[in-house]
Amino acid sequence: MITKRIGAVEEEVGELLFVRSTRRLELTATGREMIPLAREFLSSYERIVNATMHGTRELSGSLRIKAPISFTVHFIGEVLNEFLHEHPKINIDLQLTNRPVNPLTENLDMVITGLPTSFEGVDEVPLCPFRRIVCAAPSYLERMGEPIHPSDLQNHRCLLYSYVEPARVWMFKSAQAGNIDVSVNGQFHSNDIEAMHCAAVSGLGIAILPRYRAQASLQKGELVEILGLYELPDLWIKIQRPSHHNKSLLLARLTDHLVSRVQHIQQRHPSL
Repeated sequence: MITKRIGAVEEEVGELLFVRSTRRLELTATGREMIPLAREFLSSYERIVNATMHGTRELSGSLRIKAPISFTVHFIGEVLNEFLHEHPKINIDLQLTNRPVNPLTENLDMVITGLPTSFEGVDEVPLCPFRRIVCAAPSYLERMGEPIHPSDLQNHRCLLYSYVEPARVWMFKSAQAGNIDVSVNGQFHSNDIEAMHCAAVSGLGIAILPRYRAQASLQKGELVEILGLYELPDLWIKIQRPSHHNKSLLLARLTDHLVSRVQHIQQRHPSL
């Protein structure tokens, strides 16, 4: 059925779009050139369908989304579940990753990320800031002492997050001293906030963690906030969408829902 439809399109445009074999279909150069046009066509079709549905029927369609692991576990998962309950004809394929992701090259409708990476042809919508703190387990501080100034970190074991560049330079600021950049070292690197949190609680070293992830451990006494007189630059969680999807009603509704609900959660828990 699919090959017949492809053949009909090829006959219509007068060009070979796929090279066929018994095991696979492979795009020709012409086929690759048509991908952006096909995406724009599908996006336009979706806008027409959803505009027709507006006010009469529920939204429907499928979305492919990638989001960071820890932030999804604590916030995004709950918010997406609410959206799906409100719109039962929508399907979401959610994949979790902490690495930089270009929604265009990976054929995604939306990427949620806390990384500063930007891409050509991709629109960005700020979702929320997230505060970070420097913290360590009481057992580590008893063993190694508590740093009083950021420069003291050079004599400590620090837990390094792989996707923040440069991982070995921690940046602080204060009203008196201005910006303070400190080179740090440690025996543990990870690309996952959950792994960083576990390592910090175990007493392996000093970590920079999102406050939302450290908050429960701070309340239990498993972690202690340190260097509180020195600020860490806030990072932003943002939504990235292919520019050719910027008129998609479905994506616009989901974006509005995410922004509204995440802001509401942060208002309920201002310490986060």
